[in-house]
Amino acid sequence: MNNVLKEDFSNILQNKFSWKKLKNSSILITGASGYLANYLIKFLLYLNEKEDLNIKIVGTTRDIKRTKEKFKSHLKNKKLAFFQTNLLSNINIKEKVDYIIHMASLASPKFYESQPVDVMEPNITGTINLLNFSKKKKVKKFLFISTSGVYGFVDDHKRPNNESTFGYLDNTLPESIYLESKRMAETICIAYKNQYKIPISIIRPSISYGPGITLNDGRSFADFINNIIKNQNIKLFSKGNVMRNFCYISDVVSGILLILIKGKNGESYNLASKKETSIKMLANFLVKEVFPERKLKVIVSKIKKKLLRAEFKRTLVCCNKVKKLGWVERISLKDGFRRTVEWYEK
Repeated sequence: MNNVLKEDFSNILQNKFSWKKLKNSSILITGASGYLANYLIKFLLYLNEKEDLNIKIVGTTRDIKRTKEKFKSHLKNKKLAFFQTNLLSNINIKEKVDYIIHMASLASPKFYESQPVDVMEPNITGTINLLNFSKKKKVKKFLFISTSGVYGFVDDHKRPNNESTFGYLDNTLPESIYLESKRMAETICIAYKNQYKIPISIIRPSISYGPGITLNDGRSFADFINNIIKNQNIKLFSKGNVMRNFCYISDVVSGILLILIKGKNGESYNLASKKETSIKMLANFLVKEVFPERKLKVIVSKIKKKLLRAEFKRTLVCCNKVKKLGWVERISLKDGFRRTVEWYEK
């Protein structure tokens, strides 16, 4: 295992969560080849090894070959199984399932205009099919991974907003496709909780980054990581004034597992860094403070690159609710981006 992941996983384990609650359980994770699910699954295998929990991990994927390639060093582990599954059809997995973490989603803005239906379906139809499957399996918890973007355009004076502060979204715009489908999925989850008594918790993470993130999905911070790995100057394709919250993947995964273990039925939880930074500030921070030895520069391009997405000026949310459960943000912005680049280079 890569040293960055070893250190990350050790950091997560420092959280004194009630890991024993997961002992001898089976956890189904959708979207197993995605960067966040990939990391979570590998941590659970590590957790099994360190805490002797005997957790069975069941991963669903659209592309079994691609997924097995990503997990090639773990395929002999009897506590890991993958199933090629179309979430848009009835789900027919015979394995025992105690918990479901629904992470499968087509989140990249580059698909919002060209494949809007494909973006929406995993969040809506996929969620309905998984909830029907949950009903059949009598799961202990269904955890839906949403996004902090569901809050829409919130007035600055209301930020950092809590889990009940919502703004507007124009549902007729292509850039609202992903966010509106996540909103709908949350409503579906609560409907199933109320009608069929399925235990539900919802997580609304902000931007996460770390080992395994897709570097070509068009998002600025992913471009920056790619530039640094290639020892290229960072290019800004906009003024870079929008403010964002970047949460390192180990902190996100620790939050997901804490909410799986302790999250209240029917409740939603924000999961984000308390540090707010603009895209321009991030670019300069990476060049001057995180990787000064590379002697890179930030260049403002005359070419403007516009991705189809909701252009929120700020995304700051309040995380007091998850902190009351025991969540702690451990990794700083500097350490997180350094660790991400180190993982790619090794």
